[in-house]
Amino acid sequence: MKKYYLLLVFFILFASITLIHHSMNSPAVTTQFPNRIQEVLPSVVHIMCDRWRGSGVAITEDIIITARHVVDGPNYTITLNDGTELKGIQAVSHKDYDIGFIKVDESILKPVKFGDIADCRLGQQVFVIGSQFGISNFNSVTLGIISAMQRNKGESRGWQVTFQIDAGANPGSSGGPVFNMDGEVIGIVVGAPTRIFAGVVYIVPISLIEDLDVVNLLFLLDKYYMEKENNE
Repeated sequence: MKKYYLLLVFFILFASITLIHHSMNSPAVTTQFPNRIQEVLPSVVHIMCDRWRGSGVAITEDIIITARHVVDGPNYTITLNDGTELKGIQAVSHKDYDIGFIKVDESILKPVKFGDIADCRLGQQVFVIGSQFGISNFNSVTLGIISAMQRNKGESRGWQVTFQIDAGANPGSSGGPVFNMDGEVIGIVVGAPTRIFAGVVYIVPISLIEDLDVVNLLFLLDKYYMEKENNE
């Protein structure tokens, strides 16, 4: 009897150690990951303007953040995840970074939660949602890791403050959100070294947008906030 008892104790200890080891070394993706995607999808949009097609994400009930180079022209059609189409009534962009904003004609957007790249680590898993190659691939989800924490890719494009990921992204992904595994936006896709992104994707941190009041001020001024500040 004692022999069987010892074997049982040994088996329980072995199983416990195995489970602990697995939990410590398992990836961040869990059975809850699909639920997390469903939670954030209503906030992600497709953007169609005069010359560009891109992606974006709601930061207030009527404002979308995207890449600055997507904000190109006076006419914008915003498609929500459920197929609803809204009109962009005003667009502004940041003077220094590849970030743009579009205000829509109805206050029905679902704002995302903000995270911070400063709270992330190299190798941490992230996921991207966007319209790769256009609306035919609307709100595609790709998974990857943070592959570099700091990249300065030049002021000419507004990429002097970026981090790098290896998740799949392609033309049409520009302006799309990068989420941590808690479903918080930590950045916006802005580009890559080549037209086909091939696992090297540059991201502008969402933390550059420190205060939504400043974003609202951009729309009130209808110009670059920093430009006005510098001219005074």
